Amino acid sequence: MSVLSTVLSKKSSPLKDRAPLLLWGLYFLIGCSSALYRHWIYILPLLLLTLFSKRKWIGWFFCIAGFVMAFSKYTLPAESKLQGHGIFSLESIQPTQSPFKRSIALKGTLKTFEADGKTYSNIPCTLIQNKPPPLGTKWKIHGTLENKERLLFKPDKNIPWEPLKATPSLVRFRFKCKESVRSYFHHTISDRKTAHFFASIATGDIDQWLLAMEFRKVGLGHILAISGLHFALIATLLGTLLRAALPPRPAYIILLALLLLYFIFLGITPSVLRAFTMITLYVLGILLKRPGDPLNLLGAALLIELILDPLTISNVGFQLSFLATIGILLFHTPFNTMLQGLLPERKFGELKQFSLLDKHGYLLASAIRNGLALNLAVHLTTLPAMFYIFHCFPLLSIPFNLFLTPLLGIAIMLLPLGALIPPLGKVNALYTKWLLQIIANPPEILNFKIFVNSLPFPMVITLTSLICAIGLTKREQTSKIGSISWRS
Repeated sequence: MSVLSTVLSKKSSPLKDRAPLLLWGLYFLIGCSSALYRHWIYILPLLLLTLFSKRKWIGWFFCIAGFVMAFSKYTLPAESKLQGHGIFSLESIQPTQSPFKRSIALKGTLKTFEADGKTYSNIPCTLIQNKPPPLGTKWKIHGTLENKERLLFKPDKNIPWEPLKATPSLVRFRFKCKESVRSYFHHTISDRKTAHFFASIATGDIDQWLLAMEFRKVGLGHILAISGLHFALIATLLGTLLRAALPPRPAYIILLALLLLYFIFLGITPSVLRAFTMITLYVLGILLKRPGDPLNLLGAALLIELILDPLTISNVGFQLSFLATIGILLFHTPFNTMLQGLLPERKFGELKQFSLLDKHGYLLASAIRNGLALNLAVHLTTLPAMFYIFHCFPLLSIPFNLFLTPLLGIAIMLLPLGALIPPLGKVNALYTKWLLQIIANPPEILNFKIFVNSLPFPMVITLTSLICAIGLTKREQTSKIGSISWRS
């Protein structure tokens, strides 16, 4: 079972009839954004969205619901520097590293923060410590809350944290499990960078700044973050093994249980929750014999994430993973069709007449065409946001994502098998070390970047909205004529 290939090959269907959840999720997203970051530009995507809505009143209901939920849940301070105390609830413990030392990042939420007679609520923050506190997951902490370009809470070093009684939590148990996994890779793999890479892929926590910098330099930073690609690869591997040993229904039930355990082990992050939700709903659709439209699955994941935490919209991982996914679903097929002029598809009867060498060449050409279409689809929808956030785009990102992403995908799929079969694990470690050397030493003659000093926020929203509107329009048009081909 290949989740990714199935999603990419699934025929289009009218948005108004088969994928209302995506539209409702987008309405909800606009409502949350308007409440948290009030700006007139949100009128544009709202107007464009009404063009694709069959029952507009439902869409407006979700927009208003998103606005009310986000507005009522958070009480954020204006741009200022406040001295006070707050109740910090721990949600995850992650190792982190700067060029100078290794530390521990305590990620959580200031449930309340009191200063100058006012109370602010549900403020996400990250506290950097040399080591995690020995006990507890909830504390009363004195410190300073700043709101400049982003919210920042700095604990007062002279006042100890006051532990509070908290409900049972998996946070510390999850951290210990991940530390055991990291320790396993560092003890079984001699090459330090390969061990860090495997530990990052297995736990979802990047604890080596140099490795992260090398991946981001060539546009491969998404590989280190657990996302839909990782869940698709894991689901494909597990699904294939289970289907080979069991009848379909028990195999899918066990697959769901294993994916749930892996999700609990990783913890909730925006990209992990989106990927887990989409694949879980996809597998449930197979079990119930009601396969869902991929855009509908994305809409369901979007609604679930924002209902749980509307402030997720400010997370860079959420923004880029959502834009990349919708780009794949809207533009992969059109780009794949356009590229057939260079790398044409062949019918089965034609392929049978090819020589063995020609057949292998055709398979390689097909892989390049699909990979390039995927690459272009992702970059089309994410580029405005990338220029706004990072101010640059490495041109090496296109060839490296085209060739190295599938090669690294092989290493990721072999990772769990290597733990069970040590000789295979050693071979995979050598193979991965070779790939990491290529990433760390890209050809400097090709290492060009496009820089954008300042991209106005309204322009980012305008470009992204128009790109997605074009994709949705083309999908509707191809649905009406009963074809997924698109030729300009």
